[in-house]
Amino acid sequence: MRYLLFCCYFIISPVFAIYDLVSIDITPSNEGTTFCFLVDGPQKSLTMYLALTENEQDFSFFDDKLALTPLQSDITAPVFLTKKMRPSCFGPYPHETLQSLKLYAGAGTSFEEVIKNKDYIQFFNGFPSLDRAEKNWTVMVYIVGSSLERVGRTTKGYASQDILEMLAGTRNSPSHDINLLLSTGGSSRSGWKTVKRSLVRNGQYYVLEDLGQQAMSNPHTLTDFVNWATTEFPAQHNALILWNHGGGTQGFGQDTAQSANAKMMSLKQLHEAYQTIRQQSGKPLDIVVYDACLMASIEVAEITATVAQTLSASAELEPGHGIDYEHLLRHISTSPPTDGIAFGQVVKNGYIQHSKEQGSFEESQITYSVFDLTQLPLFTETFGQFATEFKALLQKKGFLDYQTLSRGIIRAPGYPLRQTGQLRSLRSSTDNKQVRIDLYNLLQTIGPDFDAFSESAQTLLHLLDQVIVDYEVNDNVKAIKTEAGRMSIDIGITDTGHLSTLPAAYTLFNEGLVYYDERRQKDNYKPEAEKVCPRGMTCAFAQWLELEANDILGIDAYFGQKQDDRSTIYLIEPKVYQYQALSTDLELTLDGKPACQYQLCVNDSHCEDITLTQQGQQLLADVSLNDSPAVLSFCQKAVCGVAQQIGGIWGRDDILYPDDKIIPNTLHVQLKQIEQRQGNPLTVENPEQVTLKKSCEAKKGAIWIGYYSLNRQEKIALLCDSGDCICQENDVDPGCQEIGF
Repeated sequence: MRYLLFCCYFIISPVFAIYDLVSIDITPSNEGTTFCFLVDGPQKSLTMYLALTENEQDFSFFDDKLALTPLQSDITAPVFLTKKMRPSCFGPYPHETLQSLKLYAGAGTSFEEVIKNKDYIQFFNGFPSLDRAEKNWTVMVYIVGSSLERVGRTTKGYASQDILEMLAGTRNSPSHDINLLLSTGGSSRSGWKTVKRSLVRNGQYYVLEDLGQQAMSNPHTLTDFVNWATTEFPAQHNALILWNHGGGTQGFGQDTAQSANAKMMSLKQLHEAYQTIRQQSGKPLDIVVYDACLMASIEVAEITATVAQTLSASAELEPGHGIDYEHLLRHISTSPPTDGIAFGQVVKNGYIQHSKEQGSFEESQITYSVFDLTQLPLFTETFGQFATEFKALLQKKGFLDYQTLSRGIIRAPGYPLRQTGQLRSLRSSTDNKQVRIDLYNLLQTIGPDFDAFSESAQTLLHLLDQVIVDYEVNDNVKAIKTEAGRMSIDIGITDTGHLSTLPAAYTLFNEGLVYYDERRQKDNYKPEAEKVCPRGMTCAFAQWLELEANDILGIDAYFGQKQDDRSTIYLIEPKVYQYQALSTDLELTLDGKPACQYQLCVNDSHCEDITLTQQGQQLLADVSLNDSPAVLSFCQKAVCGVAQQIGGIWGRDDILYPDDKIIPNTLHVQLKQIEQRQGNPLTVENPEQVTLKKSCEAKKGAIWIGYYSLNRQEKIALLCDSGDCICQENDVDPGCQEIGF
């Protein structure tokens, strides 16, 4: 009875990620319940085992013909399913037949391995008893699976992993005072093509309804779910969690069940859903939690205030794992929060700790904020005054000081920070119509320079401190700006459809930005650098440039290698200088050692040249990933993340998978012109083998600077292209000796 003892002892543990290996589709209907299974994990020799029991002592296993074999010590359990192209289904079975049954699924290369590694889980336990007694909290999770659930047989099922966290977080809960309701769908994975409503209770997942094919990006689908959950499962407090892709002013929720390039629910549609929910509920939700990227924006806060008192979200890209549902559910069960702010702080603390445990805290840009939306009306009123003053100043014919505004805007970090890695020559093709920058930093940098709105800008900073009641960021964000990561604002002027759903202040502010852009576009001035040779023995070959600081908004450094009459830029160090008020001359020194060749390698024999951008301690690379734009990030030489952009929508910060196709981009200089080129495709076999290769030949080293004026028009100047401005060890050049060689 060895196998039986193993089953009985370990059956309480729901930690096995069965949904990463097998799609389990439970569909209730009037005729009964149907079960469908599809082995779709990445392993080649994967088998599934299916067992049932009524008393948790006597187990019987299904074979592929649905015949049952009682488990005995001398009998190996039959295989139920191996990899196929289509799901295997059975049913429907009436309620009475299934009520007393418990079903278990396991997956592995053999039954012995499944038992040894505890690779099994209980996925069906009859039907729950439902009552309408008022609980303390009803938590509603709206999960649009999309590309985050699974694409093909290689990527992870992040939605299913979070459902497993929910099972773990509710198992053996000391409190039964929580309703946890899920609405799932919106993905092309088997079991996710229809919309299901489910209940999670005490570690068990109960599918209550299958609504058939519905678009989860339709605001009515969201409205109906919240109305159903709050009506059928009443509580003193209500929390709504939106799970999927997010885009700030682009909206939320990309349903890819029918089309991989489906549109999101726009911000206007999300607002319509919130208005309907608020009208039907009679009271605001305690909190809306966005388990989605880029949703900690002032625009999202404005529309969320329609339906809730609190908001929690990240201004950055989230890692694939998202928030920690086990932490959240265990905490609110043992120490129930009294309001939305306390709930949001539990979410934030769990997200930060989860990021540390998963390794993304060191590798990604981690931010998370909690907003008290009851404080937002006073901010909005004051922002209206600020926007009026801002627009009035910019539209004055006599206003010529747009340059000062440029200096302020460029010092505010943009989101996602990974976007820094996109080569400028490619940005038009990635459809970046949104320009998200840090709202707090923007007010800090432009406010003091303009008397016309300095007072209102300072007041807004004070009010933001009241709205943002809690936030936390990691060192990767602090390295860009110490106070960054709280909340973003979209200053784009080309895609402004979201403005119609926001207070008038945001349209006024955007109109002021249009006046600013018009003045910038009319300014064709490009600063000229004078060649000078203040000292050194290599002046005959290398160039030293003198620039007028007041004319320069910023300087980027470009490092590369020269080959015949063509040079390749391999490394960009952006913003080696940003405008600052100077009382004395400023000398910038560039270390020439990074002027090397960089290649992206998927193994020892397959490498391609690549252009990288330095961001803090990481290197970023603009690539094509599976025919869509993406940014790879490297920690040391290894890939530590990838953020893909499909149809202008940023995905979560993810990892590479086997069979991913990468096409690297490089910048080349020829005849004083820069052009971008694509390399040959590279196919990932083992993601752990993808790395950077660096080769340095000092005599081929080349350095340029790109300096851009106050109108942000950039000019490229060559410093050297034959290694003659790169200091060597024990160099006799006085300039090299001065900086330590």
